[in-house]
Amino acid sequence: MYIAPKIISGANTATLLKDLKGAVLVVSMEIPWNLFREEHDWQPDHIHMVEDMDLATLERLNKTLPPCDIVVGLGGGSCCDSAKYLAWKRQCRMILVPTIVSVDAPLTNMIAVRVDKTVQYVGDIYPEELIIDHTLIQKAPKELNRAGACDIASIHTALYDWKLAHDATGEAYHPDVAELAAQCLAELDRNAAEVYDVTPKGIDTIVDLFRREVEFCARIGTSRPEEGSEHLVAYNLEHITRRHFLHGDLVGLGVFTMARLQNNSPDWAADLIGRCGLRYTVPDASPQEIRQCLRTLRAFKEHAGLFYSIVDERDMDEAFIEDTLTALGR
Repeated sequence: MYIAPKIISGANTATLLKDLKGAVLVVSMEIPWNLFREEHDWQPDHIHMVEDMDLATLERLNKTLPPCDIVVGLGGGSCCDSAKYLAWKRQCRMILVPTIVSVDAPLTNMIAVRVDKTVQYVGDIYPEELIIDHTLIQKAPKELNRAGACDIASIHTALYDWKLAHDATGEAYHPDVAELAAQCLAELDRNAAEVYDVTPKGIDTIVDLFRREVEFCARIGTSRPEEGSEHLVAYNLEHITRRHFLHGDLVGLGVFTMARLQNNSPDWAADLIGRCGLRYTVPDASPQEIRQCLRTLRAFKEHAGLFYSIVDERDMDEAFIEDTLTALGR
């Protein structure tokens, strides 16, 4: 069952950690922890620096790290997910202090782990306490915080695919939830400049939109309102390259490309992701890698057994792919 989190946001709100009672285990990484220490001199009972998200590693840590009353996840997605895993296993209080807002991991109930270098989701623990420290988050590179807009911008193409799947296959569709998702997309559109500049309002906008998206997806038991063919692009490019990219880059590319394939206001979509600062041209991937991703997208989707979308109905021929690369400036 979805549990709405208590969110405390503002400048230097992480100072509240010093008032915690009981044994505290902080799960962090070197960079976010050092940035935190620039502002605060609080020292917890124990600190663990995350090295990887392998399930075997997390299982070992649960057994070997000292007992605690509270687990604090301070950092990005891996730090928050590691803290979620430990709190889930230990059934103890958990506080998450994200130092970037690039992913919605601090608000979801699932934990992304790696098994044989493949992402799997385990657990069921909704974060009930979040500290959103504007001062700390603004220390991170702006492109990392802007990347958080991707899983809201993806609503544009995901809603099209969701309705398409309903009409073609009878997949369950909830118009009321689709409307809530569309409202989130409109809110992002209105606040794109704040998101781009990583202002306090921009940070709070992303966190609130994550909260709303997680709530309505949990209610219907599917991420379809925000996960469509644009995410297939992201998954396939990582599959082909066997490299890790900034999630916002990949989903931004997916929104740009799939809005064109859907003929779904592609100019508006490109304008939105550009105004939010998503690096949708994916500078860390070569043009040939992007070509291969698009050429093999349907085969990848079918092999992986993923959801129905525009990819099932329209082919991306060489002319479409080359036109898209040109539009990307690649």
